[in-house]
Amino acid sequence: MPDRTPGSPTTASTSSAASAIASQDVSRRTLLRGAGLLGVGVGFGLPALLSACGAAAEDAGGSGEGGTLTLAIDATSAVNDPAFYTSLGDWMAVDCICRGLTFISFETNEPAPDLAKSWTVSDDKLTYTFTLREGVKFHDGTTLTSADVLASLGRQFDPEDKTLPKGATRPLARLGVNVASLTAPDDMTVKMVLKQPDRTVLGKLSDIGGRVISKAALDKHGADIGKHLVGTGPFAFSSATSGQSVTLTAFDGFRLGKPPIDRLVLRQVQDPSAIVSSLLSGEVSATQFAPYSAVAQLRKDSSVKVYDTPHNADAIMMIDARRVPELKVRKAINLAVNRKAILQQAFYGIGAEPEGYAIPPAQSGYDTALADLSAQDAAQAKRLVEEAGATGRTIRLMAASDSWHPKAAQIIAQNLTDVGFKVATTSVDPATYFSRLLDADDDYHDLMIWERNTYVPDPDDMVGAMASPSSIYGSKISGMDTLDGTASLADDLYTAKNLTDTKKRTAAYTRIQRRWAEEYMVLSMLACFSNLVVSGSDVKGMNTDALANHRCYMEKASV
Repeated sequence: MPDRTPGSPTTASTSSAASAIASQDVSRRTLLRGAGLLGVGVGFGLPALLSACGAAAEDAGGSGEGGTLTLAIDATSAVNDPAFYTSLGDWMAVDCICRGLTFISFETNEPAPDLAKSWTVSDDKLTYTFTLREGVKFHDGTTLTSADVLASLGRQFDPEDKTLPKGATRPLARLGVNVASLTAPDDMTVKMVLKQPDRTVLGKLSDIGGRVISKAALDKHGADIGKHLVGTGPFAFSSATSGQSVTLTAFDGFRLGKPPIDRLVLRQVQDPSAIVSSLLSGEVSATQFAPYSAVAQLRKDSSVKVYDTPHNADAIMMIDARRVPELKVRKAINLAVNRKAILQQAFYGIGAEPEGYAIPPAQSGYDTALADLSAQDAAQAKRLVEEAGATGRTIRLMAASDSWHPKAAQIIAQNLTDVGFKVATTSVDPATYFSRLLDADDDYHDLMIWERNTYVPDPDDMVGAMASPSSIYGSKISGMDTLDGTASLADDLYTAKNLTDTKKRTAAYTRIQRRWAEEYMVLSMLACFSNLVVSGSDVKGMNTDALANHRCYMEKASV
């Protein structure tokens, strides 16, 4: 799939972030439902030091057809808080209730103005000055000012903020470490001063953590704001029941016009067969959680529509270098994997082979010159196993028990057996899988099947998050930080995300990924894929590219 990241003359440039900041990036799927550390990173090829103009989805206003649109979601805890991850479904609700200073539609990968109508960046690329839109209303009737922005971002940056719930994940924590000051020169201006340049700021502010909450609601509800969330988005919170659903109502005062539908219901449906039957019966209007195994059946049924969306997610296998210390053995494991079989049997063809290594086809920086890093060569793998004296060694593999993971684990176990290993596998309930990934003493920590979905479509959110030795991936999961020379990868990542020339930036990420693979091999790519988006045939106007990335933009949708 071609690169979907066009240049944008209307958006201001940003600069780099400190490479030493500890990453808090994790997968955003059903692997983690009760806890997690989420963070983002993004960089864009934007003209430097321009004032941003335009707007996000300016034609969103609907004709008011009414009705209810029901989305099947993975889970809900009935807590919808931009600073607290519980499930993808709960964050989809946040997406609908709140908007941020910037907005990425996924129909383009560039950040556009949203609650900020414009911004400027200082010559030293340290100071971002955002001018807010006038007259934007919150669902509680209050009017947007800089005080709302400071309160919303401040709780992301400050782990001691009194409005944070226990266990807050604060997805903008990494950005906050690099913020020297956040001030409001007046009611309609917000000034953010960085310690070091970070040209990913605009993209980060489009993520869930950048969503702006009514300060009046924060003052009233404090750490319980997730049960009473108030934003400026197209839908207002109505009710929620843990383990069942979240109900939202169309907001008459949404700045882009009232949405066409009257109600949006996010309903927990976890059984794959129930998802399919609910779609076919019309009980569920749409979902991005449809099982891949049902794609042929769904494509043949005229009552539903299956969407082709960009391949923006990575299916991966992490290798713990502490448990598999020989580079030859880690390379042999990677060479043994049959990606074609995984793509066809686990994803039913909904995806692509990982020819760009960790950067999926829908993102800038994708480079097929890296295809050899994910090529199967069983004969070479077997030779490396023999040279390392690892023939007959038991390798332990764990995977979550949902979605594509079990089938991929089955294929990989056979691949590794074929090149001389003995393989022990375990299937883990998704609710407990994340805690096991972080436990280096887990008996099955040798190989871990996982995925990385895209909330901010940029190489820094993939390579930057996973190749950094200080990240969750590089430290707790893979132990790459225990290997010699990895600290310089962080320096290279810092440089790469700051490059403004698209070709030079791609080349930099290509060099980083090749070194990451050839010198360390702690990430074996399995596939690039898209979450399967399906809707009833009568559903119109959904942003399906965003929904495939678990972003919920339903302001144009109708039934």
